[in-house]
Amino acid sequence: MKIEFSKKEISDISKKILDKLLKNKIKKAKVIALSGDLGAGKTTLTKEIGKVLGIKNNIISPTFVIMKIYNIKSDSVYYPYFKRLIHIDAYRLNSSSDLVKIGWNELQEDKDNLIVIEWPELVKECIPSDAFCVKLGHIDEQTRVSEF
Repeated sequence: MKIEFSKKEISDISKKILDKLLKNKIKKAKVIALSGDLGAGKTTLTKEIGKVLGIKNNIISPTFVIMKIYNIKSDSVYYPYFKRLIHIDAYRLNSSSDLVKIGWNELQEDKDNLIVIEWPELVKECIPSDAFCVKLGHIDEQTRVSEF
C-alpha cells in the first residue's frame, strides 16, 4: 500500500502501523523496519510512534549511540502489547554481526518489545521475515510518501 501524506498527517500513519502490528499474533518482539533516503522521515515517524504510545521523553535519532530504549507507561492503551520501544539506527553498523553484538537476539525474543530499526537494509540478515517494512520517500518539504 502506498500513501502520500503531509507532516501533519504523520500521527495517522503511526496509528495505522501500530494497528496493523497488533493484528500480528507473533510471540516475539514486533519489528518495524524503516527504509528511505536521508531526510525521508524515518526518525520523525519513530518520534510520532513514540507519542502515540504515550512516551513523553524526547525521542532523538540514535545515530551515534546506535540504540535508545524508552519505557512505555502502564497507562498507555498500547501497554498490554508493548512495554518498551527500542529505537535502533543501523546506519553506522558494518554488518549484521554488529547488531547481534549489541543484543539483537535477546531484544527480538522479548514479546514486550516494539523495535523500530532505521536502515534495515544494512543488517538485512537480522531482520525477521515477519517484520513490518515501511519505505519512506521525500516528495517535497511538506509531503512524504510511505509504502508498506
